Amino acid sequence: MTVPGEQEMDPRPDDNTPGEAPDDSIDEELNDEEPPEEPEEPSLEEVLRAERDVFEEKWLRVVAELDNVRKRSRREVLETRRFTQADILRPLLEIQDNFERALQSVAENSDTDESGGFREGVELIFQKFRGVLKDRGVEPMEAMGAEFDPNFHEAVGQLAREDTEPGRVIEVVQQGFHFGDMVLRPARVIISS
Repeated sequence: MTVPGEQEMDPRPDDNTPGEAPDDSIDEELNDEEPPEEPEEPSLEEVLRAERDVFEEKWLRVVAELDNVRKRSRREVLETRRFTQADILRPLLEIQDNFERALQSVAENSDTDESGGFREGVELIFQKFRGVLKDRGVEPMEAMGAEFDPNFHEAVGQLAREDTEPGRVIEVVQQGFHFGDMVLRPARVIISS
């Protein structure tokens, strides 16, 4: 409350002593700072270049992906073809086994000259058949004397042999065959123990 004729007191402290001018240093500091520059709007050419770069990168990715799809498709087609050929060739191996048995039987039972012509005919057919299999990529495995490998051999028995180290193939019961790098049929073998 103020009495008439007195001045009202300002409750805030006054930094300025009487007779001094207010501090203008703050205003000078504010004036020294440059106002923030407004970003320049990119030109149409710059915008178009940026868009072109984005689309070019996307296009290159799509081209690379398409190339990968083509390669994968080609690989899958070749693999499917190989497995289909293997499925067709596998039963033909039994026919080859039967030809071999027939030739062994004719050789064991050939007492007369009459069976000679029959044997020659069977041998010619067998040779032709083996040629067709070979032309298709079917190759017999060399198993005799090799170290037993479950990837290529199927053990059907073991025999003790003193002159052979353990784990070696000492007899081939049924011939094994490869089709390229694929095992078409493992060799059935007897190994030494």
